Amino acid sequence: MSNMRKNILIVILMVSIILPGGFAFAQGETKPEEPHVIELSLADALKMAEEANPQVALSKLAVEKAQLAQQEIKYQDKKGKEEEKENNSLYSNPYKLSPSDFEYKYQIEMGKKNAEFGLKMAQLGVDATLRNIRYGVEAAYYAALAADDNLKICEQALQRQQEMQKIAEAKLKAGVIAKRDLMDAQVQVASAQAAVAVAESERQKAYINLKKLLNIDADQEIKLTDKFEFKPMEDVPDAKLLIEEALQKRMDIAEAQGKLEIAQLDFDMTSSVYPSNTFKYKEKEYALQEAKMNLENKKKDVEAEVRGILLDLAEAQSNIPVLEKSMETAKESLRLARLSYEAGTAVRVDVSQAEEMLRRVELQMSQAVYNYNLAKIKLENVVYIPVTANTSGSGNAQ
Repeated sequence: MSNMRKNILIVILMVSIILPGGFAFAQGETKPEEPHVIELSLADALKMAEEANPQVALSKLAVEKAQLAQQEIKYQDKKGKEEEKENNSLYSNPYKLSPSDFEYKYQIEMGKKNAEFGLKMAQLGVDATLRNIRYGVEAAYYAALAADDNLKICEQALQRQQEMQKIAEAKLKAGVIAKRDLMDAQVQVASAQAAVAVAESERQKAYINLKKLLNIDADQEIKLTDKFEFKPMEDVPDAKLLIEEALQKRMDIAEAQGKLEIAQLDFDMTSSVYPSNTFKYKEKEYALQEAKMNLENKKKDVEAEVRGILLDLAEAQSNIPVLEKSMETAKESLRLARLSYEAGTAVRVDVSQAEEMLRRVELQMSQAVYNYNLAKIKLENVVYIPVTANTSGSGNAQ
């Protein structure tokens, strides 16, 4: 073997030895990629929900189907009249209904009325679908913000308890307190840790619910950019005006009104042929009475819902200033209790009670802000859709 070939083989061997180590070194130096976090404002979340939800496309498809049904019944009526003109002879089919027959007129008129009603409900359904989606996302977004706030409150409470435990340890070491005081402090820390765990679990649930509405993977991390705060309404609408508007725009009212009109037409056509002592007459009369009662009940439900939401809004708004003052008092009470405990003029139980009072008031404040924000979005939607029993995505602050 020539010297040149030997040198080439040596170089190849050295490269084969060096390259794996070089790759290993390069791989060892590579830093793991940080998980991508999606930042979401409420406006972004609403837009995302509308684009991702298949119900929007389905509601628009329902309009097209209703339009087709309306065209079909009109076509059948036109075709029936044309056939009657053509078949006015000895060879006409005696078993086939003609436009001059009552049953034919009944089927056509009721078909037209039902098709008209179906189209109107489908058109209202598009807006109602969008509003339901937006309302659900808004409620879920505020629930997630409230869960964030609750977790923060519990973590701060844990931090304060841990500080108290350190003070107790120092006092025990100095021989100022008994060991039981330190054990009590340790119990309080454990209790605060459990509260943090519960708050974290509730936060995860709130975020999972929001992600589900936005069609985001449950493992994807998201960050909400809007703040959880109290923004009082400048002008609260008048209850009577709001109820009147709801009675004109609500889809459930439109549905009950449409069914009443159908029942009225059904009764009018039937009663023109069947006397009042027949089963057919009574059947249509009862159906008409039922439709009237249903409409009146719906109107009462709408009024009760609107007034209830206004009361919830007023209650939450009146609670917040009181809780703000209570929170200031609770913070000052805790500060004084800690100073007295450190100075040896108070017992640890006094500090624990002050700490528990502050935590409770902070959680109550968080709940009041959540209730107020939820009542606001209910008020914005109650004119168009039922919202009291439709708090999808909402959660309760603990």
